[in-house]
Amino acid sequence: MNKKVGLLLAGAALILAACGDDGMQTSEEQNDVAEETEVVEQEKSNEQAASEEAETEETEESSETQKEGEAPEAISGKASELLSKGEKTSFVFNQIGEFSIFCEPHPVMKMTVVVEEGAELSGEVELDIADYEFSEETIVVAPGTIITWTNLDGAQHNVAFK
Repeated sequence: MNKKVGLLLAGAALILAACGDDGMQTSEEQNDVAEETEVVEQEKSNEQAASEEAETEETEESSETQKEGEAPEAISGKASELLSKGEKTSFVFNQIGEFSIFCEPHPVMKMTVVVEEGAELSGEVELDIADYEFSEETIVVAPGTIITWTNLDGAQHNVAFK
């Protein structure tokens, strides 16, 4: 029986010796792998942050461009966001015709924009919203004119199209 136990122990020792370090990593090797994994994860994190930053910059640039040069088109059923004091909204009037405008929270506030070829007003026109009124009751503009309204009231107003 002792011979059998001895042979088993010797066989186990030989098997372990044959395996060597292949199946086992030293703590130094484990640290190296951990450091490499950390570096790879940090690079991925940096790439993701750079990608998110680029997307944010692109979004900011496109919204600035829209604010500065490209107003939404004036069409029936469209309305601006509510404007607090000092805020602005713009619409471009491309279609010839008559546009009835009102303020959704205060429907008694009304005005008309007439778009016709050869009108004197064109380009960009600034109007105010003050004392619960639009600064013009009726205005005639050429196609392609951008009208910008500025809310001067403490109350919130908007520009809506019937």
